[in-house]
Amino acid sequence: MHIAILDDEPAVLAQVSQALTGPWGRHKITLKISTFSSCKELIQATKRHTFDLAILDWELPDGSGLEVLTWFTSYLESPPPVIMLTVRNSEQDVVEALTGGAEDFINKPFRARELKARAIAVLRRRNGPLSVEKGREEDPSHGNIVFDVNRQTLHRDGQPIKLTHQEYRLAFLLFSNLGRPLARAYLYEYVWGKDEQFSSRTLDVHIYRVRRKLGLTPEHGWQLNAVYGYGYRLQEADPSAA
Repeated sequence: MHIAILDDEPAVLAQVSQALTGPWGRHKITLKISTFSSCKELIQATKRHTFDLAILDWELPDGSGLEVLTWFTSYLESPPPVIMLTVRNSEQDVVEALTGGAEDFINKPFRARELKARAIAVLRRRNGPLSVEKGREEDPSHGNIVFDVNRQTLHRDGQPIKLTHQEYRLAFLLFSNLGRPLARAYLYEYVWGKDEQFSSRTLDVHIYRVRRKLGLTPEHGWQLNAVYGYGYRLQEADPSAA
């Protein structure tokens, strides 16, 4: 889970990071937090990284969180859900943020446990129940592909497919984000862990193996493509058009 926090006050960035860090109750989630002090920094980062949630201040030295929200919805194929965290509290501000696409609106000063609870609620609304594998608590099925989350195994057309641990995690993440472009670094960190040195070649080889083993081609109803300069995206395809 990768969360972006935008605020020009270092103390607030530290407080929000601390509020979100640590166990999320029963949700066993590996959390990565990136902090930004300007709109430009965050916008540039979204061109290279995938964020699952963005928490935005309203007033920044080089613009506003609302402008960043507008940029997300205008230029990103799958913008992250947004929580506005600001001292502004008029009804007009709340209406403007929510109609602009924000999922929630929280006033400063904030309560740490409430912020975490609202973040979980936003992610649940967007992605469904949270679990160890950033997916659904029941065994997910996608057409001819069925996952067994507890055993970390996968069946295709009713037959078990032999996958390595990394191949399984890569397949699970791709199917959990159907239609959503995922950055290379995001894929690599989820599959191998943030302590492993990033290798594009390693990721490309595993993408090839998962595509081949699972038949992720148009004739089987799937399309796994590279997104130029960014990463990969898995989406459904029409077999008749293959």
